Amino acid sequence: MVADLNSNPEILLKKRKNADRKRIEKQEAARQRQEEARRKRNQKKERFVRAETLVSNHRTAEIEKLRIQHLVKNEKITKQISAAKEIEGDFPAKLLFIIRVPPHKKGIKIPSKSQKVLSLLRLTKANTGVFIKLTPTVLPLLKLIHPYVVCGKPSLASVRQLFQKRASINVRDEETQAVKVTKLNNNAVVEEELGELGFICIEDLIHEVIAMGDNFKQVTFWLNPFKLNYPISGYGPLAKLQKLEYASENERKISIAGNTPLTEINIDKFIEGQN
Repeated sequence: MVADLNSNPEILLKKRKNADRKRIEKQEAARQRQEEARRKRNQKKERFVRAETLVSNHRTAEIEKLRIQHLVKNEKITKQISAAKEIEGDFPAKLLFIIRVPPHKKGIKIPSKSQKVLSLLRLTKANTGVFIKLTPTVLPLLKLIHPYVVCGKPSLASVRQLFQKRASINVRDEETQAVKVTKLNNNAVVEEELGELGFICIEDLIHEVIAMGDNFKQVTFWLNPFKLNYPISGYGPLAKLQKLEYASENERKISIAGNTPLTEINIDKFIEGQN
């Protein structure tokens, strides 16, 4: 074996040596990153929290629980959903684009009912959005998550802009069977995956979403939630000041009344600012 190695050209031996060295360096770098992440997690757990912050978070959580109780008591959500299925055919459906936003109060703990609805809509992260069809069944659920989302009726231009810049899908690798996120910019992928439903290009998907066709649910769930940009990015002093000013200008007042209507915003302007 030693003779075979010595008989190789010097260049191949150097390549092998460099490959081994790089592999060891990568392993060491990965180990250091894991240790650094573990150290930061421990520091976060041991971080000092003021008593005023704990009291404020507790009060905010109690108010949010009270809001949910009022909604459930006033609208009787479970009964309303079952009754809504009977009148859903007479209710004019409406297209909405819902965007998850940071909580209106810092440190708030989202109740389990609202968390389940957010998970059902796949809005698990801030600044992600999905298209939904507003029906009597969906309306009471949107009221549950009203403090954590903004919604509105998008225009055709906004829908097309979202598809062109933010549309993505999950693709499974045939060799490794790993799922990776891929940008949707190829009509062949649409025809391959949704050709049985009559879609051959991205423009067909846009039309299906706008028209809220028969395959609206299949199309929207095939797409990943649209990831938008943060309104202000950065961690420096200027960025912190801009974030405070933005939060002050866009402060939302959340009512705990059970009969509060669903508030819609100019979603086109919101998308334009964060797309």
